Amino acid sequence: MTSLSTNPPNRRHNPPAVMSHGRAWRRIGAAMMIGSLAHAQGEQNGAAPMTMDVMPDIPSGFSESAGPLGGIGEGILDGFHFSTSLSALYNNNITQSPGQPIAPVLDDFILSLGGMAGYRTTGSDWTFGAAYNGNYNTYLDNSRFNAYNQSGSINANYQGGRLSASLNTGISYNEGANRFFNTAEIVKTTSISNSLNARYQVSSKTSLAGNLGYSFTTSRGNYNDTRSFNAGVSALWRYSSLTEFGPGLRYTRNTGGGGGDRTSIGPTMSVNYRLSTKVSLTSQVGADFVSYDSGGSADPTLFTRIGVNYRASDLWGMNLSLVRDARADPSQADAYNEITALRLGYNRRVRRATLNLGVSVEKNSFEASSNSAAVPRDDRDYFAIDGSLGMPVFSNTTSASVFMRYNEQRGSARDTYDAFQCGLSLSRQF
Repeated sequence: MTSLSTNPPNRRHNPPAVMSHGRAWRRIGAAMMIGSLAHAQGEQNGAAPMTMDVMPDIPSGFSESAGPLGGIGEGILDGFHFSTSLSALYNNNITQSPGQPIAPVLDDFILSLGGMAGYRTTGSDWTFGAAYNGNYNTYLDNSRFNAYNQSGSINANYQGGRLSASLNTGISYNEGANRFFNTAEIVKTTSISNSLNARYQVSSKTSLAGNLGYSFTTSRGNYNDTRSFNAGVSALWRYSSLTEFGPGLRYTRNTGGGGGDRTSIGPTMSVNYRLSTKVSLTSQVGADFVSYDSGGSADPTLFTRIGVNYRASDLWGMNLSLVRDARADPSQADAYNEITALRLGYNRRVRRATLNLGVSVEKNSFEASSNSAAVPRDDRDYFAIDGSLGMPVFSNTTSASVFMRYNEQRGSARDTYDAFQCGLSLSRQF
């Protein structure tokens, strides 16, 4: 993967994710699991409200699905919705192994059966939603890897007067190969996440926005539990009906294993832009001033979250996301991963079919205090390209697609691998 970071490998500071084969269907339900927040309300003089998209986040480490980038059930609709899915997939490296002498490369055919149920109700000021998603993966030759992945969430959104707010909580269980774990084995993780976003319109030109977030991940085996807490506040000025920007402050605290915490605080700058439904930009860039409980501090690091959506017409569109942030390393205590992830997607309607193409680039750098006992490692560079072609079948009652994906990682001998997946999927919403 091409480097987006200027940090040297194995950086120490001086003192002062098997592919998740059911992911395609979890993504279909994701839009119903996450309640979006309308970040800006209409001006008092009747100007149209500016609503921003959800900020991109660090990837989970489980491979993004080679399946369709969108699908039936993706929209957030009122009422109860249920969908089922079936896919057949070939993966030539199910554990993301570098090969012998470290670990053998295993290939297999995988069958996945899944379902999603979601409900949303809308009132005058409040919106409530809940969703559950699950799928069972069957490996034809390596049955010990058979796994059931599932996730669920609830959300509540409020928008009335000058105040808007969104509360989301979710839990997920995943089994698969994860590139953030230093292993060529299947890992099993349970994650809990909570987030609160709020915005208050002070005047027709000025708003205050704040957010709180907490996540916890535990893994079976000899891995570390990781925790992440973040809080932020921004003062936004509406430059025009299309653009707003303003300064802010961000605080984070990451914990992994029995080591000390990594704490950061620093200024941010947010810029949001929306031109109807054609173009939207949601961005926040800042500097993190880092310190460690184990002692020592670090040079300031760059924090970035940028999301861009471009819908040229009903026929085609593009999207881009860029994230740079740090997380605790699940493989060793008192060590952290500084991750820079770039994703570019393209979709095109071809008669009744939809073509999706995507490219992902990621750099994962080692970070630790000079007092840490963590073992330094080489940087990991990750690259993936994927595509799918889908269309409605059976009198437009079912969505069918074919898909493929190639992904590779370069690093130390243990962290280097490549893999290819391709398959066919069917889904139906009731």
